[in-house]
Amino acid sequence: MLNENGILAMLDQGLTINWDDGPTLHKITAQARYHTSTSATSQLMRVRAGRPYSDEPLTFKQADESLQAVWTWQEHRGGWCAQLVVTNVSDADVYIDTLEVMRIDSSYGGVFNLGAPPGLWRCMKENLPKDKGIAWEAWAESTASAGGFVRTQSFIVQPTVSNRSRPPAVIIAVNPATAPLPTEIHLECSGERFERLSVRTRADGTLIASGAMLASAEIWIAAGDDAAELLEWAQGNER
Repeated sequence: MLNENGILAMLDQGLTINWDDGPTLHKITAQARYHTSTSATSQLMRVRAGRPYSDEPLTFKQADESLQAVWTWQEHRGGWCAQLVVTNVSDADVYIDTLEVMRIDSSYGGVFNLGAPPGLWRCMKENLPKDKGIAWEAWAESTASAGGFVRTQSFIVQPTVSNRSRPPAVIIAVNPATAPLPTEIHLECSGERFERLSVRTRADGTLIASGAMLASAEIWIAAGDDAAELLEWAQGNER
């Protein structure tokens, strides 16, 4: 069942989503990496959840001498939709490397809690025929999942057991209609602990001229205890 008892709140200069008897995602931030024509050195602009620029939709802004970043969150069919948009506010060309719509980093106090250690987590496989249902990739230190899981369109993670009433699942999905550039969802973990989550649009040095803007894909996020239902929720959003 889709868990619609989630609350989005601003805490510790980040966003927290807490679902009743479900997952907790704490200290979500955003960031953009870019470089300029005068320097190939990567610049980093972090967007935190301080004082909002707007409450409807919930919007945060950050700017430096080259970029203005606008990070928005809004409720979306029992979950949320997030997007990061940057605008070149300088007189020179700017090259965007990545737009990270969601970032949770344990090194900075971030939490991704499913009520079970990552050694019990499993992630839905992508690009399977629809008649095959859902197949899982379990975390294992001797396989490619030793460092975590990487997906490009739909990411569902769920532990086999947890201390919740039923093992909770989180879905993070890319809206294909808003994704002209590739998006990567990367959950980094070991068997003992969560390390970080990164949901980013790979711009790979896309040029934006003075006054131009570049938007990440829209990212949908929801939680529940039935992975098949969460996948149907994401697919229903596409129609």
